Order: sequence, then structure tokens, then C-alpha cells
Amino acid sequence: ETQDFIQFGAPKVNMRSHGTGDIFASTFTGALSSGYSEYDSLVIASKYTSRCILNSYNDPDRVDYGVNFERELPYLISLIK
Repeated sequence: ETQDFIQFGAPKVNMRSHGTGDIFASTFTGALSSGYSEYDSLVIASKYTSRCILNSYNDPDRVDYGVNFERELPYLISLIK
């Protein structure tokens, strides 16, 4: 309706993994339902998802079927405080 355009940049990580869309969607929905604006919810979800991917990429014991979202929960909590 408003014709707003939102762009968020994050470093490219040379890794493919499952579940990142689920992480983004659930984080966005949780932030939005907690009273954050659409814009702030998108930023929170983008930052958290990016951080989860980067954490997984840097983990020598990573698995190839998901990302380390649990390890980044403290970061998510810091974003929503």
C-alpha cells in the first residue's frame, strides 16, 4: 500500500542449509506479534537468521541439514529487549 521498499544486507556465506526460511518466518512473526513494526520485525528476523547461518558456517562440527539457531538465541533476546 505504501510502496515502501526495505533492503537488508548481510555478508554472503558460502554455505547452503535447510531451515533458514523457517527461522526467518518464525522470528518475523514472533516479533510482529510482540508489537514490533513490520520494518523492525524484518530487521530482527534478518539479523538473527544471518547470524545463525554465520555461526553454523564457522562451526567445525556443523551438520548439513540445519543451522545453529539455538546457539544464537542470546543474540535474538538482545535484539528484542
